[in-house]
Amino acid sequence: MPSSCPICEQPIPTTVAHCTVCGFPTALAIEGLRSRDGAETEAVALGEPDEAAPPRARPVPPPVTPEAELCAAISRDLRTKLDFVRQLGRGVPDVTSELCQAALIEAEGRVSEALEILRGAQGRLDEQTEELLRRRLDAIEERRDVLQKTGVTFALDDDLLALSEALEAGRREDAGTLLLAAERRIAQFESDWRGLQGLLAQIESLRSEAADLNVPLGEISGELEGIRDRLAAPRLTEEALDGVAQQAAQTLMLLHEAIPTSLEEELGRHETTLNRYPDDHEASAVARRLHVEASRHLKKGRLSEAVASVRDLRRQIELLESSAVTAPAPTEGPAPPVATPETEAETLDRLLKKARSLAGRVRTLPPDSDTARDAAMQIREATEMLRAHRLREADLVLTRLMRMLAYEAPRS
Repeated sequence: MPSSCPICEQPIPTTVAHCTVCGFPTALAIEGLRSRDGAETEAVALGEPDEAAPPRARPVPPPVTPEAELCAAISRDLRTKLDFVRQLGRGVPDVTSELCQAALIEAEGRVSEALEILRGAQGRLDEQTEELLRRRLDAIEERRDVLQKTGVTFALDDDLLALSEALEAGRREDAGTLLLAAERRIAQFESDWRGLQGLLAQIESLRSEAADLNVPLGEISGELEGIRDRLAAPRLTEEALDGVAQQAAQTLMLLHEAIPTSLEEELGRHETTLNRYPDDHEASAVARRLHVEASRHLKKGRLSEAVASVRDLRRQIELLESSAVTAPAPTEGPAPPVATPETEAETLDRLLKKARSLAGRVRTLPPDSDTARDAAMQIREATEMLRAHRLREADLVLTRLMRMLAYEAPRS
């Protein structure tokens, strides 16, 4: 790579694409030197050699004309503006081809023609840059309006006003800096708002389901009203939106604490009701299955599914109770024999046999299923209770497990 420009003979660094004085492309510098050296060699060959003649002096380059100086100034201005518009990212204008064309034409000595090309490129670059900035400003305003239609007003008016004023004053570089900052702000706000909308959707869904089941919400209703009031602010900043998101997350956590507690209490009451019916009672089979499903969903934290199962369970319990009221009274007959109460040893032996039988049933389930894992945990829980002689609690756990397994198909 040559170290001087073949046109103006000024030093040129190897890292630049054009001469900083005349704008000649660096990539063509070698060809320019060859052409110049060839012309000098041909001139010497045509002349008469004279050994006594003094050494030939290096030709002095002609003075730079005002047009050439203007070409160099415009070229520098264009390169500076190109560096600026490339920072804007997408859809930026480009006049690199005009710069190269002007450099080649100027190297041929047609400086006026090169100057005309550079002036045209300069005007086109300024015009397209301003159009780009205005389009991007319009896009930001549209995104702000979309946010407002979805229920939140982003505090971006001051930024957009400063951007518009910079454009009107022709300060394109300042406008570009303001534009990039505004785009970053609104992109982050949109992302945070989408996340908050997801939280609010979960809250509203759980609140509606809890209301259907008459689950007491306590302070949660007040938290929801506070969230709505904060979102209705006329100028919401990123920090304010983050505060609302934290409040929404706390409200969702309160719902996840309040709903399971209420559902567990209701499932306990329904279990007491179902225990009044024998295990082979066909009319209560659907209710038992729903009770198992609701308990399983609740353990897994699937609140929406648990609420739906409890809602169906309520209807089945109501049907059972209404059918029990309308059923005819049994005809009088011989009194059933009075059962002899079990001793503690007999109860323990019966429950141990029941636990072993259920453990064998658990081994027939698919090992990776949720039912198998839940059943194994309940077997261990019942075993610990039996070891501690908590026989009544162990009997309830084993009975609950037996009903759950009644609706599971064994492993094939």
